[in-house]
Amino acid sequence: MNKVNQEYSLLYHSAPDIPPPHSFHVMLRISAGPEGETRVEFSREYTDREEIPPEEIEAEGFSEDDDFNWTGVLPAFWLEELRLLMETGEWKEAGNTQLLLAEPGTENWLSPVQEKKWNRFAEELIQACLEEGGREEPMELVYGELLKNNFFESVVLEWRFARKEIHVHVKGGARNSFGGRDWEEAEDQLKIWMEEESSGKDLYQPPKFKGYYWLVNGEIWLPERKKLRGRVWDWVFANLPS
Repeated sequence: MNKVNQEYSLLYHSAPDIPPPHSFHVMLRISAGPEGETRVEFSREYTDREEIPPEEIEAEGFSEDDDFNWTGVLPAFWLEELRLLMETGEWKEAGNTQLLLAEPGTENWLSPVQEKKWNRFAEELIQACLEEGGREEPMELVYGELLKNNFFESVVLEWRFARKEIHVHVKGGARNSFGGRDWEEAEDQLKIWMEEESSGKDLYQPPKFKGYYWLVNGEIWLPERKKLRGRVWDWVFANLPS
């Protein structure tokens, strides 16, 4: 594949099992800015909504104005990571994959052999663009105690995808920030954790029993878990209010 410094085009589709009005596709055009930053042209369009009445779309928490376009810059590491994935990846003729990439300077669309790795990169990049474009807030992971119908927060972790940083705030206490490998390690563990907990469970339903829980973006409930390891989790558990 031609790896010269040109514009890279990525086309990402939501998973096949995601129905409308949730299904969408995103076009990303990525290039280097004058100062080495990552320049991105971002376009998200929700798909296959023609036959769905507006009231049903609204009932799912959407609107008729959910499509989003944004042009801006992200830190240089996004383009560096893209180039590294291209240099170390394998490619095949465009097929039925969630992500397609156009070879720079051509209209030759290809599919990655390592789909999982590329899908993760695309999903994180999409979230970064939505944050930087002001469309969505950073992901929030909150630890607290559930008593009857009240949830008492004690620790907040803010996951800022645009810069791959985790900002931690203990209520009324210490603060810290993590990035680089610490981000990657904590992100890996959180994904595995959520996948394990979602097996056979509806994580959107509030727990029936009181106790300590983690709450993702105010809607996904995870039971207390202290076997997580790494600098982020070690710091969090060491600073939990007694």
